[in-house]
Amino acid sequence: MLEFYALYIFSMLLSSLNSVYLYKKFQLTAGTSLQANTMYLIINGVVSAIVPGILMIARGQPLECTPYSLIVALIIMVCAAANTAAQLKAYSLGKIATVNILATVGSIILSCAWGVLVLRETLTFFDVIAIGLMLLSTLLIRGTDQGGKQGKGILWLYGLVILFSSIISILNKQHQVEATFETVDTLSFSVWIGIIRTVIFTGVALIILAKSGKSAFAFSRASVGYATASSVISGSCYIITLFTGTVLPIVVTSPLGTGLGIIMSSILPWVFYKEKLTRKQIIGILFSLSGAILFLVG
Repeated sequence: MLEFYALYIFSMLLSSLNSVYLYKKFQLTAGTSLQANTMYLIINGVVSAIVPGILMIARGQPLECTPYSLIVALIIMVCAAANTAAQLKAYSLGKIATVNILATVGSIILSCAWGVLVLRETLTFFDVIAIGLMLLSTLLIRGTDQGGKQGKGILWLYGLVILFSSIISILNKQHQVEATFETVDTLSFSVWIGIIRTVIFTGVALIILAKSGKSAFAFSRASVGYATASSVISGSCYIITLFTGTVLPIVVTSPLGTGLGIIMSSILPWVFYKEKLTRKQIIGILFSLSGAILFLVG
């Protein structure tokens, strides 16, 4: 079991490094517009299909396809697209910190509830304390006011962000432990996720092109390079997450992954960009680290 935890933790740390460094480099060169996000997600979809595809070819493994896996992959990608749109809209109407807190806390709570009520997973005393520490850490680190006015209709957007982020987490886990319907293997599922993501966001790109013209996607080679490198890492981490999800309970991986992400997203900017850590961030990091240790000990 420890080797699965080690592999999962490695993927979370690598994913955080990717977000803070490579994806940040992409944003600095391409911006954060809808066009930039769309281009990134198209590249990410293509690469996310190629990476597991290469592994399958090396292993002589055929691409599998079942109706259940295709439906789950499609729902995950539709929710991912809708979640991105809801977050961007919520950012424009409310406070960024509030959106991030609700998405994180809501996803942890609903994922753990699914694990306990549906998958019959159990929570130890240490697990409950660890989840509490992760939630406190989220409130401390992501609770800094980042501006923004409270717009009308923001509550339903908060609800959508929580719902979509939770569905993505739950379905990724559910597919890996599904016992009633026939499913494809982890690599094949990753390929279909990549293909569907590419198709969906290519459609979005065509709509943008029809309205704004070719200039909307005039990005530099550096932007494309950073997007590709970032997608290779994120695609690899996704495969590891799916693989470990067949063994590790979601009541642990959801808050543990969040806690590790919080630690790295606070420390790495300090390492790479010399951003100062506030007292709240330091305390939040200690809470997250304590929670991660409790998960492993418990």
